[in-house]
Amino acid sequence: MSNLQKKLNQNGKSSEKIDVIIVGAGFSGLYMLYRVRELGMTVRIIEAADGVGGTWYWNRYPG
Repeated sequence: MSNLQKKLNQNGKSSEKIDVIIVGAGFSGLYMLYRVRELGMTVRIIEAADGVGGTWYWNRYPG
């Protein structure tokens, strides 16, 4: 069971308060995560890939 499933109540809604949700863990998403945390806000980042990096995750360049 994931951490998210553990936090859901009987209505299927999370009881956790999140101030900001960031979609994408590329360069801009990670920078936004850094800045929002500096402000003391609760933030979650959502990424489609198994890891962070955006373009650099999906496109492996030689060298």
